Amino acid sequence: MNIRLFWLICFIGVFFNPVFALADTVLYGSAEYNINSAREQVTDGVTYKINKKIFQSKLYDYDNTSNLQNIINGNLELKDRTLAFFSNSTYGVLYKDEPYSVYYYDADGFLIYIDQKSSLNYPYNFYKYDTTGNLVNMGVRVSKNETYIYSPDEKLIAHWVGNNAYDEKNNIIMKRKYRE
Repeated sequence: MNIRLFWLICFIGVFFNPVFALADTVLYGSAEYNINSAREQVTDGVTYKINKKIFQSKLYDYDNTSNLQNIINGNLELKDRTLAFFSNSTYGVLYKDEPYSVYYYDADGFLIYIDQKSSLNYPYNFYKYDTTGNLVNMGVRVSKNETYIYSPDEKLIAHWVGNNAYDEKNNIIMKRKYRE
């Protein structure tokens, strides 16, 4: 068999094979995710507990008043940090000198969670820990507008698309305001 005939058979086999037509995820030059593929990615190499010393200096947001005022005024992109406000009255702070960490505070400025990112490029994994260092949830940030979040036992908590978070039944369970 000559080489051209071999490659033609391979081409026809790959593109007309019914197994490929039934594939769960189709790739178009960038990664696309669904609930299961995102779960597989984020659980590979997960750390269930981190050292509390990592975030000890951030247990209280000394810029709480300023951050809340900026959020009220719609100023979410500041010189040294980016803010996000959530409908449950918590807010997040991404300090520009710590791009791999996001700190989440209650309305009084007390740290409730810290996110650790695996990368600064999409898609990337992130892992949210409480103030005792225990894993609270984990997820895959697919793009600026899409994120999958799972519990430590690998159940979907939310699928964020834009400003809305959805459950597995596509019900809105939370809203947020943020700018990037």
